Amino acid sequence: MSKSEIVVIESSPSEHRLFSLEEVCERCGAHTEIVVEMVEYGIVEPVEQASASVWYFNTQAVVRLQRAQRLMNELELNLAGVALSLELLDEIDELKNHIGALKTQLP
Repeated sequence: MSKSEIVVIESSPSEHRLFSLEEVCERCGAHTEIVVEMVEYGIVEPVEQASASVWYFNTQAVVRLQRAQRLMNELELNLAGVALSLELLDEIDELKNHIGALKTQLP
């Protein structure tokens, strides 16, 4: 999947759109089995389960799945590598936000 094939979903914090597993697979270009494995690895979590076999994902989960798919395709990472990479990228984002907050407190 190239950058041009990634479907960018823009949402405002107030938007609460949910996507079915099938919609997520379509948007991410992934097979259902891969998304299920990503859930098992903790890469992403469904936000709502209508039943044991019906999952729904929010826009943040879809974007995260797209990132995961890109890591798998472009860097040839396995799911454990993807999970670790995303965890580290999340930590970097948190640290950047913390640094930004600290900078605003400086005179």
